[in-house]
Amino acid sequence: MAITCSTVNDLFSRETNRFSVDVHERYSVDGPWGRLVRVGKFPQGLGTTLTEITVERVLSGSFENSWADVGTSGGSSSNGCVPAPADLSFGQTYRTWNLKTQSYQTPCICLDDLKTSFEIESQIAKTVEQLTQLTKTVLDNRRRAEYLRLVNKVTAGYNTEYTSLASVIPPTYQLAQDQLDELRVRLIRDGAGHNALGKENGVPVLGLITSPETSRQLLRNNAELRQDIRYATPSELIAPLGVERSFGGFYHMIDLEVPRFNYVVGTNDPVSGNWVQVYPFVSNSTNKGITWDANPAYNTAPYEAAYIFHPDVYEEAVQQVGPNIPGAAFDDYPYYYSGQFFWLNIRDAVSNPLGKIGRWLAIFQNGTRPIAPYLGRVIIHKRCANDFGSVACTNS
Repeated sequence: MAITCSTVNDLFSRETNRFSVDVHERYSVDGPWGRLVRVGKFPQGLGTTLTEITVERVLSGSFENSWADVGTSGGSSSNGCVPAPADLSFGQTYRTWNLKTQSYQTPCICLDDLKTSFEIESQIAKTVEQLTQLTKTVLDNRRRAEYLRLVNKVTAGYNTEYTSLASVIPPTYQLAQDQLDELRVRLIRDGAGHNALGKENGVPVLGLITSPETSRQLLRNNAELRQDIRYATPSELIAPLGVERSFGGFYHMIDLEVPRFNYVVGTNDPVSGNWVQVYPFVSNSTNKGITWDANPAYNTAPYEAAYIFHPDVYEEAVQQVGPNIPGAAFDDYPYYYSGQFFWLNIRDAVSNPLGKIGRWLAIFQNGTRPIAPYLGRVIIHKRCANDFGSVACTNS
């Protein structure tokens, strides 16, 4: 990792005319992912790549409609004493995963530049707040991407399942409650009722992470269900999100930055095929440095992902601190791996002899431990942007 400050940047504003007495900041939104995704520790001493073993369910494969009559002994063997058993088969599934890392750093800044900057304490404090929010944003985006990668994908209006986004055919339908109903039953039949996000009259309630626009569309298009919004008993996992009611067997959990896509024919993108994800913000130049403004293309993107969330799909395993090795002491801290930005000022005889130059650095290091990816789904569906009800918006 190269952390030498080859250049030093005067990042903060100083008075030219007069600034007001306050330093303001722009805010980012928090999504549900930080509360929902299970976080654990990556085990030490086992390398960087591990394999999860799932013992698959054991079934007879029979409808049990051809049992034999019990006979009695008559000088020969009896199926009552020594029945002829049918052979059972069982197996295990392996899922391999490994540690991944990403890091971000700010430009280097110099103490002497800060001495002449306007309200520098306030500028620094609000910059640190922005970096703290960036950590949450990076992890939210990572969690969205990993869930999308791990689980099977379906498209609105169809029941074909895909293992990769690249192979998904663009849908012509918006998300419909009828399809959610079918997927919910299918997932519960496959075990999603175990450790579900909540229960309603003893029946499991699953999670639906979607945009506020799609949640509104589902409610608006299902008037008969809208009159039957039920109070359910959510798990401790989602209660702090303010979710207390279910709709059609799902908790609607709003994600204001849920992935949206364009489908571009012929791009042959090696990562995602013809699907091009649209970032919610776009960078522009401002008085000093850049600003991240809301991206109009995100608001009008024609496709969106909706997540049927189950907490057992995967665990985020973060690298651990240590071990403590006698005779070989190292500096190691949890924030070296969690993405928390920390101040780094390393003296150097040439570049930083006085220790006046430093920067903020964040390192993320974790692995996505697949537990039960078959319990979740992602539905790629069409959007009807700027649907205000005054103009007809059809599914296709």
